[in-house]
Amino acid sequence: MLLLLMVASVPVVGIAGANAILSYESELATGRRTATILGDVAAARHGSTVESLRQTLMRLSEDRHVRTASREECGNFLRSLLALHDTRYSNFWVLDATGQPLCTALPYSGSENFSSRTYFREAVERRAFALGNFVRGPVSRRPVIVGAVPLMVDGEVRGVVAAGLLLDYFVHSEESSHERAARRLWLIDRDGAALPLTQAAAAELPSREVLKDITSEPDGSVTLETRAVSGAEFAYASARLETDLHLLVGLPIGEIRRAAHAVLLRRAVELAAFLFGCLVVIVLGADIAIARPLRALAERVRRWRPGAPFGGKALRGEPDEVRALEQAFTDAAAAISAREEELRAALRQRDLLMAEIHHRVKNNLQIVASLLNLQANRLRDPRAKAEFATARDRVQALATLHRHLYTNQTFEVIALRPFLEELGQQLFAALGERPGQRIKLVVEADELEIVTDQAVSLALLITETVTNAIKHGFPDARSGTITISVHAEGEEVTLKVQDDGLGMRLDDEEAGQGIGLTLIRGFAQHLGGEIEIRGAGGTELVLRFALRRREAETEAG
Repeated sequence: MLLLLMVASVPVVGIAGANAILSYESELATGRRTATILGDVAAARHGSTVESLRQTLMRLSEDRHVRTASREECGNFLRSLLALHDTRYSNFWVLDATGQPLCTALPYSGSENFSSRTYFREAVERRAFALGNFVRGPVSRRPVIVGAVPLMVDGEVRGVVAAGLLLDYFVHSEESSHERAARRLWLIDRDGAALPLTQAAAAELPSREVLKDITSEPDGSVTLETRAVSGAEFAYASARLETDLHLLVGLPIGEIRRAAHAVLLRRAVELAAFLFGCLVVIVLGADIAIARPLRALAERVRRWRPGAPFGGKALRGEPDEVRALEQAFTDAAAAISAREEELRAALRQRDLLMAEIHHRVKNNLQIVASLLNLQANRLRDPRAKAEFATARDRVQALATLHRHLYTNQTFEVIALRPFLEELGQQLFAALGERPGQRIKLVVEADELEIVTDQAVSLALLITETVTNAIKHGFPDARSGTITISVHAEGEEVTLKVQDDGLGMRLDDEEAGQGIGLTLIRGFAQHLGGEIEIRGAGGTELVLRFALRRREAETEAG
């Protein structure tokens, strides 16, 4: 459920996180937006001043007092004009085509040629309005920026009309601005010189490289965030007042960044609180509506036992899906119980059939053994009679095996120790002996179970060895002991059949090739081992083989 809740919260986290980031970026962009707005307002205000200078010079270049009047009349006219605008302009003057002064509003007795001045060259070359850089006026001795327009006569440049626009005028126009304390404002001339129009330090300007990039933009409008020379973070916005004059607004954004970080932190806390509340509500709702009914259903499933009816009291408000699941369990439990009863009946029938089969096989083998015994009694040849007796003992051993199978009701495995004890007593009785009188029988076996396939070979092998020991190891009323031991070490079993009689006697026909020894080795090979026969101080047969598991255990493994 926790994984489902986490997956379900991903869209909420994504949307809320995106909103928080957008709010953060919006707060960060406040500095750039504010700087742009302040720059546009300042550009509109100071752009009108520059435009007024251009219009004034254009009208002067077309006025007859400038174009055709004498030097004295021209000077008087310019002085009257300057008297009207002495707070804005420092001086008006007219230069001829070579750069020599023709008339001026202020007295000028110098002989300087102004043809090398930037504003003169630009006005002549462009044949349009041009601005110089920030200078101190040669006549007024006040900081100005000079504007000029060509004096055109019959399509030819006959001179230049110029005026000095006081830089103090820009500063005074900013004194009434409401945004003055919140921003830094500079005029940037064509040479990159910066004139502060507000309380702005030189260290608050951007670096020379950044300033050059700003003033070299084709459209003249740039907005960016960078560090000032002092290292403080600023948002800068530039606007072009004229081709060679730019306005630069600087706005400190350290406080704005802190506010943005505070907004981001607040949104993150709000998001965390919202998610926590949602998760609590979802967990409680899921527990009440889903988890609790499922736990109750799971408990009823755990308490259910095959054969018992499944069911229980449903909880109030239990979802329909849980009710449907409970009904499915009820139906499945009924089907399982019915099927289990069918299987039990089939198993009982199978057990009865298997027991009957083994019982009949045992009876048939006993009949065969009896027939062999009757046939042996009619024979006169001792060797033939002995062969029939040996065959009878083998058949009788198999009959004993089948009796143990249907008696134990396992049909696949038998308990080894009881089987060996009964088999030994049966072999003694067949040869007219009784264990414990002349010959003692000792069975030492672990509590093992052996599968039917191995039990057949083991029974026949022991039949051969014990019969041989009784016949040949203890002749002429000789007494002794025959020991059968079976011990397991892990999956490996060690079988030993030993006696303290005369030892195994093999006639010439049996030397390495007799039927008894051949059978013993064949049975040993079928068990999966090699027989070892030792003849010192009696006879000892040792066989080690792996104990096989029954089919059900093999499939489970």
